[in-house]
Amino acid sequence: MSSELRAKAREKLTGKWGKAACISLAYLVIAFLIGFIQGHVEGNSFLSFIVSIIAFVIEVPLSFGLMYSYYKLFKDEETFAFDFCSLGFSNFGRAWGVTWQTILKMIVPVILMIISYVLLAFSISLYVASSFSYIYSGSTSGLGMAGLLSIVGILLLIFSVIWGITKYYYYALSYLIAMDNSEMTSKEAVEESKKLMTNNRGKLFGLQISFIGWAILALFTLGIGYIWLIPYMQFAIICFYDKVKETNA
Repeated sequence: MSSELRAKAREKLTGKWGKAACISLAYLVIAFLIGFIQGHVEGNSFLSFIVSIIAFVIEVPLSFGLMYSYYKLFKDEETFAFDFCSLGFSNFGRAWGVTWQTILKMIVPVILMIISYVLLAFSISLYVASSFSYIYSGSTSGLGMAGLLSIVGILLLIFSVIWGITKYYYYALSYLIAMDNSEMTSKEAVEESKKLMTNNRGKLFGLQISFIGWAILALFTLGIGYIWLIPYMQFAIICFYDKVKETNA
């Protein structure tokens, strides 16, 4: 299935590679500028905090707009390099609505992940305190508890990460569904993604993993190859969406 979808993506990109690469480059330029501004604002300052919040808020519609630009290009609609900005911000509420609905669906594994980090941080603190206690008094009572907490924290972290990733795949098509169905609410788009992805999560994962060779090769081009690889991957995911949508029709 992965090879079929990649072939379909290449077919749809025929005559569009240049425009797709321009969209990717334009997005990377904007992302670089945002990172540059963040990096040159004085750290630990109120201004730095404000800039970080603004960057976080606008990254969601920019990502939505990038996918929308690829989607329009896939559908043979007219689109230009920096259209992802207007597409993203004109759909600001929709982009954040879908993102927020996805976050709500992911809240339990996220909470468990936070708890695991707290347990690990506490176990480290307890281990350090117990080590000093052992040096000065010979007591080892806290070391066993620190070890137990660290084991629980690590196991909980592994469990929450795996659960979070597998659960996220249910909602991987939410943006595309929101673009394809303007009449749907953000919540309905997320729920429709779960419906389409039921029994298909492994197939999407397999498709994404099939690009790992290309991703490694792109590294040897100092990252320049990603300008073409990103739309190639996104077109393949759009092909995947069309296929599962047709199957579930």
